Amino acid sequence: MIAKNPVPRRVAIIRNYKLDGPWGQEMLDSFTDLIHAADRDALVEHFQPIDGGELPDSSKFDLVILTGGTYDLTQPNIEVWVAQLLDWVRDVVANHPDTNLLGICWGHQAISHALGGKIAYRQGGTLVDVVDIPLTETGRKFFTDLNSLRLHKFHKRIVAEPPPGFKHLAENHEIFISESDQVMTFQGHPEMTAKIAQGIISGRDASYFPDPTPEGIAQLNHNLEKDEDGKKAFSRVMSWAFDVTS
Repeated sequence: MIAKNPVPRRVAIIRNYKLDGPWGQEMLDSFTDLIHAADRDALVEHFQPIDGGELPDSSKFDLVILTGGTYDLTQPNIEVWVAQLLDWVRDVVANHPDTNLLGICWGHQAISHALGGKIAYRQGGTLVDVVDIPLTETGRKFFTDLNSLRLHKFHKRIVAEPPPGFKHLAENHEIFISESDQVMTFQGHPEMTAKIAQGIISGRDASYFPDPTPEGIAQLNHNLEKDEDGKKAFSRVMSWAFDVTS
């Protein structure tokens, strides 16, 4: 494998959720582990604008990851940290083409919203499951002839209209890549594990779920243990982000 980027590679992770339980740090650790699986020497830094922290200087990073979160981007008036993050995304795309962006779940929606897409509530309410996501022809080529990806899903809002200048790697606005090849986003969670997902739901009010009965929650926990392709997908994304060719 030949890496075109200078090493060590630098990755910033922007956390967009509160650290309300062990699962929050476990998710950050999962990102870091997956990055180091692709490049054990990569330098990873963390940023927390949701807690009043600064945003990264994008010129210093090869890749910036926007994590999931819960802030409602359909609101007409948004909080200052969210507005600043959206402006930051626009600046990176306009002025820092050598910095790749990867958006996950809320990050997928935030990048889409910042660049002209539309966010809406999902019909059917919150989706918490491992879902088989059909890939487009472009997506099948990108993910080496896979027809679909099984990924954890944990969201109640979706990208209803994609931003201009993006190609679909999956159906139903699930995975995008920019025509400039700088930005990639997933509605699903390639970094999530069954343990992380189960940790999230253990701290939620039962009314958050389609079936809040004990039997329904037990079935949900079981569903979250289904086989998934997160590591496989993330490995391919790291090859893209680090510009690695055979």
